[in-house]
Amino acid sequence: MSDYKEMERDYDSDRGRDCRDCVRCRRPGHPLPKPILFECGTGSGFSMSDGGPTTIACLANTERALGTVVLDTTCLCQPKCMIQFSSNVHFVPDNGSGEVELLFQLFRSCDGGQELQLDSWTFKIDDEGDIFSQTFSFFYCDCNSCPGCCTYSIRCKPCVVDDCSICVNDCHIAGFAREGCS
Repeated sequence: MSDYKEMERDYDSDRGRDCRDCVRCRRPGHPLPKPILFECGTGSGFSMSDGGPTTIACLANTERALGTVVLDTTCLCQPKCMIQFSSNVHFVPDNGSGEVELLFQLFRSCDGGQELQLDSWTFKIDDEGDIFSQTFSFFYCDCNSCPGCCTYSIRCKPCVVDDCSICVNDCHIAGFAREGCS
């Protein structure tokens, strides 16, 4: 028996279990040997400097995309998703001391619908005179009761960049999903 036939049989037997709140799943576009998913997304980065004596304040047009991952939970009953994000932030002060505040935002859009901001995190460096790099990461659990194909996106908005240059790079995003959100 082929591996695909075995996975199809396992899929059919998993679908027979009692789950009163489930939406009846259509056959997935991918084999689902167990009711858990793991997807790696794409990541990017950006560099920014204040460019002189002015301070860059939060502006909508300075928002930068850092990563995206897609989770297809159509065949999971009451999916519970975990998004994992990590990046490196490099800081270089211009004139002895600098300041930076970055707003990292997590968004979700399911089945081509409206994008929804799920959460945000602030990374802040105050009055720092040393050149350094620091890891910034987070985990987010999402109990989305509606199965579907969801795109999770990370964006960064530089709110304050004063007397320094910053670089956010080595961005990685991953998504895990399983059944059983309560």
